[in-house]
Amino acid sequence: MRFRRRRSLLPRLSRRPSPEEAAPLKGQLWTRSERNLKEPDVHPMRRVVAVMVAVGEGALLGWLWFGPALAINSVDISGAHHLSAAQVAAAAGLNGTRSVLAVDGESDRHHLLDQVWVRTATVDPQLDGAVVVRISEWQPIAAYHAGPSKHYFLLSSQAMVLGPAGSAGTLVDIQGPPGADPRIGAQALDPTLLTALVNIQRGFPALIGQEVSGFILDCSGDLTLISKRGWKVYFGRVLTPEEFATLHDKLAALKAIAGHDNVDYNSVDLAYVNVMNPSEPAAGYKSRQPATPSPSPGAAQPSPVPACK
Repeated sequence: MRFRRRRSLLPRLSRRPSPEEAAPLKGQLWTRSERNLKEPDVHPMRRVVAVMVAVGEGALLGWLWFGPALAINSVDISGAHHLSAAQVAAAAGLNGTRSVLAVDGESDRHHLLDQVWVRTATVDPQLDGAVVVRISEWQPIAAYHAGPSKHYFLLSSQAMVLGPAGSAGTLVDIQGPPGADPRIGAQALDPTLLTALVNIQRGFPALIGQEVSGFILDCSGDLTLISKRGWKVYFGRVLTPEEFATLHDKLAALKAIAGHDNVDYNSVDLAYVNVMNPSEPAAGYKSRQPATPSPSPGAAQPSPVPACK
């Protein structure tokens, strides 16, 4: 009697192979043979050719960098008035046999900005061997001198000392405390105060119909205005931003007492106007000042005023 195995109508599920069965055996062809897994051998001649090409590229780059092909042949400089073209080129490092490939525009720009007169600068190298340099310079707005000395120095809008000058000319004349001359490139006074002094001189004719001859700053920071008629205006201390702000009220006090039987700024007898306290301005006249007493014989002479430290 034979038994037949019953066949199911449903498909038979195959057994999932184990990891050991699924892994290919050594030497068994799977997707690639072991020969294909090896890196292909490179012919020695190809290695020699690659080395020669690399050396040639390095030599070509060195020739372009140091050779005459891309050397700087011209430097186009514009905007310089107080610096010569040679000084600008030397400051930017554009003199000599330098290649245009070696020109770093940003680095050379910073070198130019280190110059006292230079305000802005751009350096643009061209492949034809030209380098275009564009600069703008600081414009002097005031002339500064230490004490009664007439060694004038030009100041920029940032109160930086630009260089010496023969005279103040039409610039704002500022006399600082006595002492050594300011160093070129240093800041002579606060830029905010300098801006205020320039604005005062420009607006003085419209304010009270007078012109400014100059300003004096003493060791204590007290500000004095000298008019072209000779009389003075005492503003008091101007050392802090808060004290700078009081100048507006003090100028308003000058205008408030002008005319109307108060102060005649055209009078030759006027000596000074004190607006240290803007709510109580006061004026002094030459005819009303007491005479200076003459020293008696044998009296000790007064000691000189010490210079600012």
